[in-house]
Amino acid sequence: MKKDKFLNIVTRNFHIYKNSCTMFLWALSAVLSILANKFGTLYLVLGILPIFAFSVLFTNERKNTYL
Repeated sequence: MKKDKFLNIVTRNFHIYKNSCTMFLWALSAVLSILANKFGTLYLVLGILPIFAFSVLFTNERKNTYL
């Protein structure tokens, strides 16, 4: 199965800048969660999305070589 070119670029950049991307996504999630206390459920749902993006990038980065 051929990967999408955009996903390839994002995964490669995530691998190179893993610490920076991780801190950015955690900070974004924290800020959106804090905004959820003031503005409501929409920001709480948006606060979960950066963690979801991090998990997709982190699991996509692993190389499966069990052939």
